Amino acid sequence: MGISSRVSNNNAECRLIRETRLCQVRQCDLPLAPQIKKGQKCQRAVRPQKPVRITFAGCSTTRRYRPRTCGSCMDGRCCAPSVTRTVLLHFHCPDGEGFTRRMMWIQRCSCKKICHNPNSVLNPSVSLHNDIHTFRH
Repeated sequence: MGISSRVSNNNAECRLIRETRLCQVRQCDLPLAPQIKKGQKCQRAVRPQKPVRITFAGCSTTRRYRPRTCGSCMDGRCCAPSVTRTVLLHFHCPDGEGFTRRMMWIQRCSCKKICHNPNSVLNPSVSLHNDIHTFRH
């Protein structure tokens, strides 16, 4: 599980604010060799067969879900989310406490020729009008 963030002015005051959400682009326990259908080079999206509880910080969602994660490509391309939305998930902890977090919900993945190392700083940079910061994406 990771955290993605962006800066947006999509609010009533039109002020720049940082929005964060949980994200999971790929399953941690995916087999190294994807199960690609005959004649295809990529497995763009992967979903669990049965609904599962999503866990974060030792707590799990109150409902079960079938979240879509991105698969992999055998032809040198990279598989990444191309359409996402943000959903609110309710978590329940073993001590009885609970909390709500925003999470990126993958709608569609696509294979891209340009691959970025997820551990490196990505280029190019993006400047927001009247902003003193430079954000990289």
